[in-house]
Amino acid sequence: MFASILQENATSSNKLATGSPESRVAIVTLWSKVSEMAKKVPPDRYAVMGQLFSAERGLDLLVRNLLANPQIGGLVVTGVDFSKSGIVLLDFFRNGFERGETKITRKPVWRVKSEFEGYIGLDIPADALESLRTSVAAVRVPDIATFDFAGLQLPAATREKRVFEKADEQVQARVGEQAGHVVRGKTVAEAWLKILDAILKFGRESETHYDEPQREILNLLSIIEEEDPANFFIPDYLPCDASRIRAYIPRITRDLPGGIHQNEYTYGSRMRSWFGTDQVKRAVDKLSREPVSRAVVIGLWDPTKDLEIGGSPCLNHVWLRLAGDKLVMTCIFRSHDMFEGYPENAFGLRTLQEEIRQELEQRLRRPITLGELMILSQSAHLYRDTWEWAQHVTRDHLHRRHLERLDPRGNFLIAANHGEIVLEHTGPGGEKIGEFRGRSGEELRDHLVRADAVSLPAHALDLGLEIMKAEVALKAGLPYVQDQPLALHGLQRPPEVPVPAQRTDQIPARPAAPAVALAAPANPRSPVRFTARIPGGRVIKEGLVPTENQRMQYIKILRAARIDSFVHRPG
Repeated sequence: MFASILQENATSSNKLATGSPESRVAIVTLWSKVSEMAKKVPPDRYAVMGQLFSAERGLDLLVRNLLANPQIGGLVVTGVDFSKSGIVLLDFFRNGFERGETKITRKPVWRVKSEFEGYIGLDIPADALESLRTSVAAVRVPDIATFDFAGLQLPAATREKRVFEKADEQVQARVGEQAGHVVRGKTVAEAWLKILDAILKFGRESETHYDEPQREILNLLSIIEEEDPANFFIPDYLPCDASRIRAYIPRITRDLPGGIHQNEYTYGSRMRSWFGTDQVKRAVDKLSREPVSRAVVIGLWDPTKDLEIGGSPCLNHVWLRLAGDKLVMTCIFRSHDMFEGYPENAFGLRTLQEEIRQELEQRLRRPITLGELMILSQSAHLYRDTWEWAQHVTRDHLHRRHLERLDPRGNFLIAANHGEIVLEHTGPGGEKIGEFRGRSGEELRDHLVRADAVSLPAHALDLGLEIMKAEVALKAGLPYVQDQPLALHGLQRPPEVPVPAQRTDQIPARPAAPAVALAAPANPRSPVRFTARIPGGRVIKEGLVPTENQRMQYIKILRAARIDSFVHRPG
């Protein structure tokens, strides 16, 4: 019989269906369910059947199992191939493999010679993989129900049994969006720390024109909310001090020449004289005449030169908008060194924003407040020589806290009564702006997702915990108070299970889970309404079970959940 080297705690999706011990054929169903495919094939036609969801992870296990079972000489690949794992599997037998590395963690592996990714551990020697390739015939079969197993030609070559147990891996890596990150900070320094953290975690490594790799996020939007231009917050951990920032600011706010060569410039010169006009002055004029205008744009990109010669400006676009009495400024950088360049750029742009605000206030003769400075960095990158420094800075100075800022989409007051969970949605000032009602966490989750009512991950996690507590309180008949522990002392303590005497150095036995009452139907094929109770008679779950088999499965689930974990145990 086929001997699997899958770990005992493998998930159900990794389980194998076994057929005849006499067969030399294995069937790979890719993404199609084994249980469904097995209905189409007599069990005497195959020795084992299993799925292959991913060639990046699953191919390695498949190869190890085949090497441990040399009786397998035929591999029938069938089913739906969502992830191209079937293509990679066949390419392994057709094209072979070579040394390479994984895409995300850069771990050295054997990589299948295929247009798609497929990895095998380097602990399996190349000669073992070659013996597998020559001793197995792999075929793709569209319809397993009509396949002629008798016509499958098995190779004459054989191989020895070789067992390569898969070692546990200690991996620390992250994956995430390559484009579209949003970072918020009250100050430039706070935003900068979060930017470094995001690029270190989620940035993709790529090459540059400077023969030095970078980590890069595309289109990273940073929003600076409260930086005071009259009193910049410049902590010691920034790569620039106050004197350096003061020297840099005029390069953005003033018409300073960039040098003696034709294409040398400062951002200030590009905005104020490069195109033969002072765009900043004209922008203020336009907003003074038309405060509601959405067409106040300052451009720094010169299409007559910047597409042909090097040294084109990184800052390309400044957009000004009066949102009521608040001046908002959006700046777009095509390429942005986020370690050294970003802080100076942000302080300079904030100063320019403040100067424009003051001029508008005088022109419009009404108070104008300073709104957000938004910087869209189309290529937000860190060069390799800054990675270690950035890691130290974020480790020492970026301290993320639970609910460190209020959700701009509002907050919730939560109550549980009369069989319902009620979420009163309040705005930033506390005014009620809406309401959500539901009898379960799942129902409320769907309402909140449809309304797009939560923007911060920390807020969403906190809200989920509170809704879960409210649902438990409803089902168990307990009082619920938001942000307070459940009063679990209202539940009766289950009877203690006697345990035999033992030495003091032994771990005490855990009390048995409480019994779950679930009445059996008179007709095992007919649906039955069930009531699950914990000791003391409180109902914790009600529902309808269609079949006897599902009734028994539900009993197992409730027992495995150990409902006694909800019981308050003094001391």
